[in-house]
Amino acid sequence: MAIEQISKETNKPAEEVLLNFMESNAAKMLYDDSTKLWWDGASAVAEEFKKC
Repeated sequence: MAIEQISKETNKPAEEVLLNFMESNAAKMLYDDSTKLWWDGASAVAEEFKKC
């Protein structure tokens, strides 16, 4: 859902956003259980990606 949200906000294809996301620090944080980023939902993930 975060990818879809970012795609709509930036008018970029979801595939491009996904590739950029998977290379970002936000993706690393999402898969790191110690950060609990996944706990806050898709909007929090999208906001963290925008910060990066």
